[in-house]
Amino acid sequence: MSILARSIAVHPWLRPLPFALALSVAGACAARSDVDGAPASGAEALAKAIAARGLAATAEDVTWLEGPSGVVGTITGARRNALVRAAADGEPADLYLVGARVSPEGQVLDVDDPIDLTKTSGVDEGRPLLRGDIAAYVTSLDGAPTAVHVLDFGGYPAAAYKDLSRVERAQTRITHAQTTGQSRGVVHHSFTLDPAPTRVTLAFDDDGMLEVRGDGATQVIDPRRAVVVSGAGVRVTEGLLAKPPGLSAWASDRLRGASWFGDDKNQLLKMAVFTAMEWVKTTKSRVTGDTGEKDVASDLGSLTAAAPPPTFRDPEVGWPPEPIEPVIKPSLKGEGQWIALSNDPFIHDALTGDAAAPFMTTFVRTDKNAQHTRIYVTMWDPRVVELHMEAGTVEPTSATGEPGPGIVPRTPEVFSRLVAGFNGGFQATHGEYGMQANGVLYLPPKPYAATVMQLRDGSTAFGSWPGPGVVKGADGTEKPATMAPGPWSSVPAEVLSFRQNMTALIENGKFNPRGRTWWGGVPPGWKDAVHTTRSGICLTKEGWVAYFFGNDISAEPLAKGMLAARCTYGIHLDMNPGLVGFEFYHVEPASTFTPLSRPLQNDWEYEGGMKDLPDLRYRARRMIKSMGHMFFPRYVQRDARDFFYLTARNVLPGAPLPSRDGKAAWRVKGLPQHGFPYALAVGDTSFAADGAPPVAMKVLKLDPRMFHIARDGDDAPTVCVLGGAGRRDAGSPKQPDAARSIWLTAHTLTMGRAAPTESSRAIAQVVEGTNARARGAAGIADADGMLLWVELPAEVPSSGAASAAMLALLERAGCSSRGLLPDGARAYPGGALDIGLAPARAEGVRLARSPGPGGRPYFESTEIVGPSVWHPLMSQRVRYFPKPKVAPPADAGNK
Repeated sequence: MSILARSIAVHPWLRPLPFALALSVAGACAARSDVDGAPASGAEALAKAIAARGLAATAEDVTWLEGPSGVVGTITGARRNALVRAAADGEPADLYLVGARVSPEGQVLDVDDPIDLTKTSGVDEGRPLLRGDIAAYVTSLDGAPTAVHVLDFGGYPAAAYKDLSRVERAQTRITHAQTTGQSRGVVHHSFTLDPAPTRVTLAFDDDGMLEVRGDGATQVIDPRRAVVVSGAGVRVTEGLLAKPPGLSAWASDRLRGASWFGDDKNQLLKMAVFTAMEWVKTTKSRVTGDTGEKDVASDLGSLTAAAPPPTFRDPEVGWPPEPIEPVIKPSLKGEGQWIALSNDPFIHDALTGDAAAPFMTTFVRTDKNAQHTRIYVTMWDPRVVELHMEAGTVEPTSATGEPGPGIVPRTPEVFSRLVAGFNGGFQATHGEYGMQANGVLYLPPKPYAATVMQLRDGSTAFGSWPGPGVVKGADGTEKPATMAPGPWSSVPAEVLSFRQNMTALIENGKFNPRGRTWWGGVPPGWKDAVHTTRSGICLTKEGWVAYFFGNDISAEPLAKGMLAARCTYGIHLDMNPGLVGFEFYHVEPASTFTPLSRPLQNDWEYEGGMKDLPDLRYRARRMIKSMGHMFFPRYVQRDARDFFYLTARNVLPGAPLPSRDGKAAWRVKGLPQHGFPYALAVGDTSFAADGAPPVAMKVLKLDPRMFHIARDGDDAPTVCVLGGAGRRDAGSPKQPDAARSIWLTAHTLTMGRAAPTESSRAIAQVVEGTNARARGAAGIADADGMLLWVELPAEVPSSGAASAAMLALLERAGCSSRGLLPDGARAYPGGALDIGLAPARAEGVRLARSPGPGGRPYFESTEIVGPSVWHPLMSQRVRYFPKPKVAPPADAGNK
């Protein structure tokens, strides 16, 4: 039995889809029409033919691709393709692939339906420059160039399919045939110009290299390999294949893309199927009295045997969270009780161990009419776990034409701290909700849309995007104050990434305060009560972040699960089987990776290596077992859809302190932390330079994200004072000769002679060379940017050997920026203790407590408005881009 047949046997609702897909292919083949009349040229005929489809183009906008023509083409029925720059009414120009049958005389006999290859809502595509099967063009905004793009009609090479199964290859080729007109696909590379020039010209040289000239600068690009051969200021996004989704989700996308079927019919089909399945399951549970208890045991597997979290909560830490109060009584065993994922072999080592595990998981039932359904919750502490987001290679469809990388950055500093990944929001076709990832804007923000953000300080923030406000019409109904862009249209500078999806499911602790009726399960305008697989993310009143997942639920039970978990702001994410899921990861160097001591449970666990990172190995586990119907593991691979991923933050105490005996422990308790994560740690160690006797030392470690330089009137509590006994220079210390300063710039430390920016302030100095009188040293750790401050105890005399030992300790701790401290420089934790924690008095540079990154609300002043205000704004295609200076059109021309 084939994989497709097995899938249909397991999921009966898939049975109509093969026939619908066959009809879709047949419909696509039949979607062509005869051309009336005999215009002066084939290009004119083609432009006239697509005008009947609502696309405006001229003969000059038509570029014929190489292919059969003349007598042979007519006899064989072969068709020629043209790349046409055309614009729908009121929209920017896109590039369309149009197939046509052409007579020996060059007359166009009939044409296929145009296929939009670029689908950009925010920029205009220029006329393409063609060389062989390579087309290059420039996108522009209000006439100003933004990027250079390459379309390779040669398609993807065989090597691009090597990691796909036979079924996945078939899925991919069918997708290509539908979306690009050829089963081999069209490879799309993007080259964003930064800074953007005022004008760009393109030309191919004799070797096929693409020359990009603008504002006196020239870049040379290899268009097939997507490599910048020479020149700078180009951000390259290579067009790469990602695995297709599961069969059900993939088939749904193909039906949605069929012109004769479309999204509304697709939604109706899914609504009918899911409603019928819901009725069957609910009826069965009522007859049998099924409460879902057996399914819970299966879903959580061995996790149910994990130890519960500690009941004591350090008031300075505040974690773990309170249990969830069950909604349905009597409750099931373990319902609402957190399972602490500590010492978990599937979670990064930095987040397991003696401290309270930053990940907790549980379940809660919220639908009294379907008590067999559950909402599963995974909650984390955003102070120690950082949320990131990444655009997929296909979704969201970018307003500027720049595709996303679709992959977690393959850098050791990111991938080695990867702990989890989970699904993003809806496809662009279902609302074009905004997204920006790592500073790259893919879709502009929509007013009043529910938004989760990653701020530049690493915080995870939630809020509804601002809008233009409300006015009342003559009939008393509310409407938007304006439909035009305004100050609310721009992305705040401190927002690094954001993802929007519909309006808030939960806002200010209330369900659906903006009155939405559509949550993705039915055609727009219908009442949405479809029960399917749904997911969401929220911010709790304590500042924790949680992911929610449920099978066979509507939006309301999902919202009730969020409210039970004390969410103040919640967002509905993606939905339907095969599209949603959450995975944990444990990544480690291959040289130290220890395989699991028991056999893997292949239905939700994985262990293996990375082809593009051979020095690393990893383990993966789904959040629950029933999170199936999609390829696994998913988010460590390249994905066509956007997703979120989580990394472990570098927090104190961190790695053990180097010592001659191996490792020495840090101390964090009983220190003037004034919050969590900890701002400082202290430790005693003994270390020696090569061949020398060991030297006793006291070490202080400071996290720059947790403090700032206090100014007059600053009443924030003191974390530490860097200075000397009796010093009265409370500002930046004086710099001795031949010294470098330790600079604090926006919670980042650097070392050098000159200030990195105008806002940088010095907090200490280090001197060059070796100083036999030095009683201290300082360095900045390369891995986490923290300050290590070393001092000799009073009983240890200063000497050249002692200075060498302190520098050697800093080198072992990974501080490439390091140096000895000038005479008299001391650190005073809390401003009232010396580094040995004995009472002391000091004056100097006072470092006061900062809250540090975590979870927090954002856009708190956004008003609650009803559908009459937000719906018109969300329904329009927004183009909220900064307006650059207007320059002449950036057409590539034809050479």
